[in-house]
Amino acid sequence: MKEMKKRFCDLLSKRFGAVKLILGKAFLLLLFLNLFSCSLFAKEACPYLVSGSVRLVSETGEFEAAGFDLFLMNKSEKTIKNFTLVFFLFDEEGEPISNGKSNFVISVSKELEGGNSLEACISLDPYLSEIPEYPYEVDYLYISRVEYEDGSVWEDPLGLNAF
Repeated sequence: MKEMKKRFCDLLSKRFGAVKLILGKAFLLLLFLNLFSCSLFAKEACPYLVSGSVRLVSETGEFEAAGFDLFLMNKSEKTIKNFTLVFFLFDEEGEPISNGKSNFVISVSKELEGGNSLEACISLDPYLSEIPEYPYEVDYLYISRVEYEDGSVWEDPLGLNAF
């Protein structure tokens, strides 16, 4: 009886050991897919290219304190109607700016046909409390939302496509 009980216990431990091994491998596979596939998918599906910089001198009177020079390329075939631009500004020492908020979320209503690009200057005057001495550095720049002319919407609220 003791031997039969021992065999039964050995059999159970072998089977449960195999189950634990299979579950462990499945967990690692799901973890890998969750961590890497989302960001790879998001980058692949990104319908735009964006860049920008801050300037302090306006040749055309677009701003008084500072302006954000935006370059946006629509990589999709659809026409963009509106988009939401997100970025952070830092001073020359790499610290968040002190004369206003350092994170910007700006809604822009500009039509941009598929495959075309847009260059525009956005005034930062409403967001700043004083004229900066030096141009700010831009970081974590991305488009969080794109509304197309056909009514469809593309979103990246977490900035997985930040450049």
